[in-house]
Amino acid sequence: MDRILRSGLWWIPLAFALLVAGVGGYTYRTLANSMREGLREDLTTILDTEVAALELWGEAHRSTVRSAARKRVVRDSAAALAELARSAPSREATPALLLEAPEAAALGEFLGSVLVEHEYRSFALIGLDSVVLASDRPALVGQRFPVEFESFDTILAGETVITKPMAAARRPSAPADEPAPAVIRVGAAVSGPDGTPAALLGFGMSALPFSDVLRIARTGESGETYAFDRDGLMLSQSRFGDDLRELGLLDPGQRSILTLEIRDPGGDMTLGFLPALPVRARPLTRMAAAALSGERGVDIDGYPDYRGVPVVGAWTWIPDLDLGVATERDLDEAYAGLAIVQRSFAAIAGLFALGALGMLGYSLIIGRLQSQYETARKLGRYRVVEKIGQGGMGTVYRAEHALLRRPTAIKLLESKAASEEAAKRFEREVNASAGLTHPNTIAIYDYGRTPDGTFYYAMEYLEGIDLALLVANDGPQPEARAVHLLRQAASSVAEAHAAGMIHRDLKPSNLMLCERGGMLDFVKVLDFGLVRGGDDDLNLTTTESLTGTPLYLSPEALEAPDTMDARSDVYQLGAVLYTLLTGRPVFEGETLVEILGQHLSTTPRPPSEVIGRPISAGLEKLVLACLAKDREQRPADAAALLVALEECRVEGTWTQDDARAWWADWALKHPAGVARTSGASASGTMPSGWQIDLGGRLRRSASRSRN
Repeated sequence: MDRILRSGLWWIPLAFALLVAGVGGYTYRTLANSMREGLREDLTTILDTEVAALELWGEAHRSTVRSAARKRVVRDSAAALAELARSAPSREATPALLLEAPEAAALGEFLGSVLVEHEYRSFALIGLDSVVLASDRPALVGQRFPVEFESFDTILAGETVITKPMAAARRPSAPADEPAPAVIRVGAAVSGPDGTPAALLGFGMSALPFSDVLRIARTGESGETYAFDRDGLMLSQSRFGDDLRELGLLDPGQRSILTLEIRDPGGDMTLGFLPALPVRARPLTRMAAAALSGERGVDIDGYPDYRGVPVVGAWTWIPDLDLGVATERDLDEAYAGLAIVQRSFAAIAGLFALGALGMLGYSLIIGRLQSQYETARKLGRYRVVEKIGQGGMGTVYRAEHALLRRPTAIKLLESKAASEEAAKRFEREVNASAGLTHPNTIAIYDYGRTPDGTFYYAMEYLEGIDLALLVANDGPQPEARAVHLLRQAASSVAEAHAAGMIHRDLKPSNLMLCERGGMLDFVKVLDFGLVRGGDDDLNLTTTESLTGTPLYLSPEALEAPDTMDARSDVYQLGAVLYTLLTGRPVFEGETLVEILGQHLSTTPRPPSEVIGRPISAGLEKLVLACLAKDREQRPADAAALLVALEECRVEGTWTQDDARAWWADWALKHPAGVARTSGASASGTMPSGWQIDLGGRLRRSASRSRN
């Protein structure tokens, strides 16, 4: 120690410690504020997404019922049945007259088809005097409608109404302890010959799909979005159903919908707290009270939820539906990242408090930096030339083989940014991707670890342009060229599908157009995505996340990501082909919610209509089949799509001479040259973009065994 003091070097670790403490404190405050604002934005975005999805869902049902009410068979039948009810000799004779009327049969056949198509539970045509003129339940016909319909006058005024979830009338034969089912009713006025309302057409449906809509943007282990009414009664299903029954907030077999009250128990019941007050005597949670007062708010500091667990949340009140919507996440999970940062900074501060080890720590840091520099200059048999990409999980370098001098792209998984689990997932992805040998799939050359344990892999280095840049600069492509490019992409994906793998993020920017072996317009399918499944570890990844790009997401990627299969890739390939033919994505919008809503419920415009000129009928039909909402209507996989593309007759041809002429013209217009890519995303965690469809592979194996 005396030697260090005499040498004058003691101020170096001291100054460094003070610098680190100052910079660390500033960085921590900045990071903490950034995380808090990020959390605020996340909660607001999820809430807005769920509310928009709820509004889209509600409008879809209102549109269905409004359309049915305007059908001639409904209007004519309503007028005839209403007149029949008025002219009945007695109230007792009314049911028989209505049931035996020929108009009742025609009306029942039409409305029965609406029930089946939209999975409604029941229908009723109700006269202005509240007498049921027709219903799928004969016992109601001729009787007064058994439920007080608060919106009756609103509907007769011309507005189509969808109610919030409510308890349905109990069946007479139902057990006494069986809860009444939760239903939602949708009603529209039926106009008479003079244009004035003659009756009300109403449909009843289960409230469970209402809860499903509120699960679209569910996040993490504790994130949930739910609805509630003015009494604080939950109108949807809680994700904590089993926990609530264990805590005594629900009885065995009970559901939270129309049963659970959003009230603060006064303490965290999951930690053993026992409330002193009965449920109805407890105050509403801070969130529910604020929403009921009309406040739209966000709380990132934390408040107790209906379990007493501290949560962060965002909420709003929807006057049109007369209900509130809230999205919440446990406080501990929401700030888990910040807790890690706090522990990290505490550990660093502790290390620098050990002044006697300051010089040693300084030397170790310098040594570590030197080691990292040497690692970056040489990786196994590869010599690093330059850094070409940087992301949260890794860095991409242009390199060349020490002996072969072959241009190569090297990606390093940063050890500080990835856990051992991520490294295993990373390594398993390389092994899975290396098994793909199709020439249109980017090639994986090699992988390994540096002496300090950093994982890296080497892959094909490409120079060219992606299809997104092609369309942005050159607009819609000729039919023959579009089919030529997509056939190559489908051929690559078909090999992966045959191996039980799906890509999940096929889009123009992941399809590279380059030259290979003297062949121009050669397509390479690039990476992104996650591998799921495998014999070594079935739990290394999760599908409870929104994977893909909003402009190219399949409907099932939004509704149930864990059910995505080869037909999800077919949807994305169809969307790419649509973009090549029209120069535009399938759906466009000003907000993410608007685009996602269109993927869920909007029928795409035919490409010929978008560009204002004819497109080969077979090709247009195939594009729209790939974009079908019902995946059963799409080609089964990329191999089936490839067969369909080969059978399509298209306008014109696309030859290598055409490609050479196009590329020569491109070079004149873009003297700076073509874009370069490493074939991997610097910010992604996976090299190939394939996801192993282990379930599909096992089902096929079982089928072969039975045969």
